[in-house]
Amino acid sequence: MPLIFIEGIRRIDLAYIPSSRNAYMATISDKMVLLDSVPSPRLILMSGSSMAFGVDSDLLSKELEIPVVNASLHFKLGSRFMMYQLKATVRKGDFVLITLEYVTKSKGSCEEKLMAADFYPPAKNWIHFNSFSENIGAYSVHRLADFKLLLGEIWSGTRTRPISIDDSTSVFFRKCFAKNGDLLGHLNNPQPKFEVPEISNEVEFSQQIKDLNDFGNFAKQQGVTVFFTFPSYVESGFERNMPVIKKIEQQYRNSLNFSILGSPENSVMDDRFFYDNPFHLNAQGRKIFSSRLIQLLEQEEI
Repeated sequence: MPLIFIEGIRRIDLAYIPSSRNAYMATISDKMVLLDSVPSPRLILMSGSSMAFGVDSDLLSKELEIPVVNASLHFKLGSRFMMYQLKATVRKGDFVLITLEYVTKSKGSCEEKLMAADFYPPAKNWIHFNSFSENIGAYSVHRLADFKLLLGEIWSGTRTRPISIDDSTSVFFRKCFAKNGDLLGHLNNPQPKFEVPEISNEVEFSQQIKDLNDFGNFAKQQGVTVFFTFPSYVESGFERNMPVIKKIEQQYRNSLNFSILGSPENSVMDDRFFYDNPFHLNAQGRKIFSSRLIQLLEQEEI
């Protein structure tokens, strides 16, 4: 089936299928509009979903007396994509606080990045492939997956019911975010049990740090101040994965070219403060973690 036909079907999917219009990844478009609309100076938060789940931006804004935009979305977008997103929006006088979950890769997932570009077309410029054949392969798989999803909805007659923040069963959807970019969909939901996986001892963060340093150099030229901090992490997982996490910390401290706030220990919290995985904080947890971030940022005189 020609790719141009699949692309056309995808346009129909995005335009007419409710599940596409309310997809979690579609939020990237809303977040870019938010970033364009909030005047500088402001504090921009960038990470995967740990910061999306784990921060009360209103509290940060009130205590630091600066507008806060939570641009965080999904770790599978990868650090390189995230840094290009920041390059597209930062302005002189801005502050940026970055964190990466300990499972974040530089390249990220091609499928997730292409999905983000479906909803925010300029993001195509933030996706890079090692070869033309890799580009074609990733694009083909993505479009065919979309086509299969669309046909499944048509054949089954599925129509997605409206979802809102008041819903106590859903989390990942476009309207689960507050106006400042914080994810709220989980705050009134029952807390599920979750496993804490081991982090591979082979973890290597040199490429992720290179991505961050590239943005750090760009930001310095633009008059933007950048900080790094460590992601919120569940206490039981920290105890099990401490050797690997300390290895990652050392890589940051040896190579990162902008300020590191706090330590991994500073971001560890009791298991009862997490929602559905080792990085996602619940309502209580996000208040505590936000207070810790405020203390760290106040020391930098933001």
